Amino acid sequence: MKDKYDVIIIGGGPAGLAAALGAREKGAKDVLILERNNYLGGILNQCIHNGFGLHHFKEELTGPEYAARFIADVKKTDIEVFCGAMVLDIGADRTVRFINKETGYQAIQGKAVVLAMGCRERPRGVLGIPGARPAGVFTAGAAQLYMNIEGHQVGKRVVILGSGDIGLIMARRLTLEGAKVLGVFELLPYSSGLTRNIVQCLEDYDIPLSLSHTVTEIRGDKRVEQVVINAVDEKRLPIPGTEQVIDCDTLLLSVGLIPENELSRHAGVEIDARTSGPVVYENMETSIPGVFACGNVAHVHDLVDFVSAEAIKAGKAAAVYAAAAGGSGGTTIAMKNGEGVGYVVPQKIRTENAEKVTEVFFRATGIYKESVIEVKSGNEVLASFKREHLAPGEMEKIILLKDALGKAKGEITVSVVSSTRQAGGASKFKTVRPDGVVELICIVCPKGCHLQVDPNKGFTVTGHTCARGEDYGKQEIEHPTRMITSTVCVGGAEIPRMPVKTSRPIPKDKIFQAMTALDNLDVNAPFKAGTVVAPDLCGTGVDFISTRTL
Repeated sequence: MKDKYDVIIIGGGPAGLAAALGAREKGAKDVLILERNNYLGGILNQCIHNGFGLHHFKEELTGPEYAARFIADVKKTDIEVFCGAMVLDIGADRTVRFINKETGYQAIQGKAVVLAMGCRERPRGVLGIPGARPAGVFTAGAAQLYMNIEGHQVGKRVVILGSGDIGLIMARRLTLEGAKVLGVFELLPYSSGLTRNIVQCLEDYDIPLSLSHTVTEIRGDKRVEQVVINAVDEKRLPIPGTEQVIDCDTLLLSVGLIPENELSRHAGVEIDARTSGPVVYENMETSIPGVFACGNVAHVHDLVDFVSAEAIKAGKAAAVYAAAAGGSGGTTIAMKNGEGVGYVVPQKIRTENAEKVTEVFFRATGIYKESVIEVKSGNEVLASFKREHLAPGEMEKIILLKDALGKAKGEITVSVVSSTRQAGGASKFKTVRPDGVVELICIVCPKGCHLQVDPNKGFTVTGHTCARGEDYGKQEIEHPTRMITSTVCVGGAEIPRMPVKTSRPIPKDKIFQAMTALDNLDVNAPFKAGTVVAPDLCGTGVDFISTRTL
């Protein structure tokens, strides 16, 4: 290990891997990834479900498959990787101090540093739920780790508080493994997860979603025995007399993610109270020159594809900074969130440094139908964008042209205007109209198009924005299928469980029958991704294949 590097990346998850590749591509010669775990990939290793890569790779992958592609690309380069490294501090001169159980304490300096530490879950302590403190209360991510990496079932009768994507995905995972998910309860009047996940994780398995409800008490001695649920009013306060007691042995918390920014704060990086991430410029540089941030450490993303794209940009910018031995100034314009917008990233734009197009990310503060997103500087409208649907659980992206930025006089505000705000989200996403037309949500990508399928006209599909959506609409009415993921025991590997998936979608009515093929199935490492683990499930010709090399 050298004493100095062009670019040091803190974190070896999806953001760190992509940032390292971006830096190397832009010409940085000495690039180092510091990862606290013993292997690369970060959270993706426990995200065994599919749905990754549709934007970046133009195909649907599981988390381990997505990570493996980036890891393979890193290994093709001379990027240096050091795992088992816990970073303690980042100095003002970009000196990174860390410890490792074999090498002890070390300090190295980077011409540029990229923060890519990801995010963490909000724990039980911040919720202030009254009651006992028995076993059986998990964050959704912890339950995901126990089940998908360690191979432990976390409970048999499960209540989930919060409708974040991890909680929705775990509702399906628990159901497939034989648990009974009694319901998902959301404090807000809308889901905080993607609509496609409500459809394929809850509705597929008849798991009820109750909006404007929360847990007001946990009961139990050594283990959770009951939870008390209350409806809440518009101020999110429990409504007396609405209590319902549910017998359960497990409570999962899926109540939001927070950027992992202890290192950032300690280094003196300016933090945005709205995102809980660093304030960044258009190139993802933070308030400290030469220190960049990307991915979920900057703001929580819905899709890993967007994390990768943002991280590549940050890595390239870090390489440019390292090569120039400093940054460049220029006129800085502040970006602000206006009506209907919770936050914007980047928070600052240096107009002289901006590319031809600047990507701006934001989240709406409510559910809106046909909307117009307006970008203004003072009274001048710089740009406007139409959207059919906006929701807090779905991150939005708009593109600002450099010419438009050049017209700005003072700060720029992003707002939702000319819109109809809904009181809350629908609890059912598949309905049959009196004329026989079926309305449903497409799940082939996170966009979640609202489809109309007319069985009386040869299953004609409208509302789709791609050919895959049309195919899905027809098949969903005639012969619905789903991709299924799970794990099997693996011996002699770095982890006890190996992730698997069906080689192609399997009929919905065969899902639980197919899962029995994994009962008591053990394999031994080494094992390559793509190897058939259980062939010809239920006579369908569909196989379970491994999705990670161990």
